[in-house]
Formats: sequence, C-alpha cells, structure tokens
Amino acid sequence: MKMRGTLRASSIAAVRGALTLLAALWIFLEEWIWDAMQACMAWLGKLPGVRWCEARIAGLPPYAAMVAFLIPGAILVPFKLLAFWLIARGHGLLGLQVFVIAKIVGTAFLARIFALTKPALLTIGWFARFHAAFTAWRDRLYAYVKSLPAWQAAKAWIATARGSVRAWYRSRFGS
Repeated sequence: MKMRGTLRASSIAAVRGALTLLAALWIFLEEWIWDAMQACMAWLGKLPGVRWCEARIAGLPPYAAMVAFLIPGAILVPFKLLAFWLIARGHGLLGLQVFVIAKIVGTAFLARIFALTKPALLTIGWFARFHAAFTAWRDRLYAYVKSLPAWQAAKAWIATARGSVRAWYRSRFGS
C-alpha cells in the first residue's frame, strides 16, 4: 500500500514537472514572439495613419481599452478553430501553418495594443491584481526553469554553438 502511494506521488511530481516545463517553454516562446512583434509593430506605429490610430487607442478609458485589448484575440479565434479543423481533417501541416501564423499575427497586435492600453488597464482593480499575480507566477516559473540543469546545459550549448558560428563567419568573411 505504501509503495502505491509513493508511486502515485512520484507520478504526480513527474507530471507536474513536465507540465511546468511545457508551460515555461510556452511562455518563453510567447514572450520572445511578444517582444519581437512589439518591436515590429512599434516600427509600423511610426507611419502617420497608424500613429493617429495608436494615439486614439492609447487615450481610451479603462473598459474601452479592455475591449480594444480583447479584439485581436477575438478576431483570430475563427482562424485558430480553422487550424484545428484542418488538423482534424488530416491536413496537419496546413493546420499547423494557419495556427502559427494566427498566433504570430495575434501576438503582434496584442503586444502593441497592450503596450498602448496598459496604463488604462492597470487602473481596473481586478485586472491590476490579475496582472500582478500572473507576473509573479511567471517570474517564479522562470526562476525555476532557469535553475534546472537541463536549462543551464542548453544555454551553455547555445552559447558554444553561437560562438562557433561567429568564429566560422569571421574566418570566412572577416570581421
């Protein structure tokens, strides 16, 4: 009986660890896309018409800002459902492509609109509490993942590979 409990606890710990790692990887990917797309959208924001539109979005009151923040996600839900439908119908690669494109485009717009509406959104009490809780959870998750030996080994391997590529490039093409 005791062995069964130990096995169950070990299984739960393994599943929890795997799910934590998957969540961390998803968040890292999402933030990488978020940062890259926010920079891209900020560049687009320099265009006169886009700048005018962004100024209007940034000036929205809190709950209107919430609606503006949710619109890109709502618009992309049908595309994500289409992606899953395509995958279910045996068009896995096409479905995956549709999903990835929808995810990147959605993240780009969401990142930019969040940057524009964040001050207004943080004046909404429940949103500010959720944002603080999520940020704290994400930071704990990052700290945990960064402490894992596998993460440290992967980071060292990437640094070595990057250095090798740079050295090869310099030897081939100069500084």
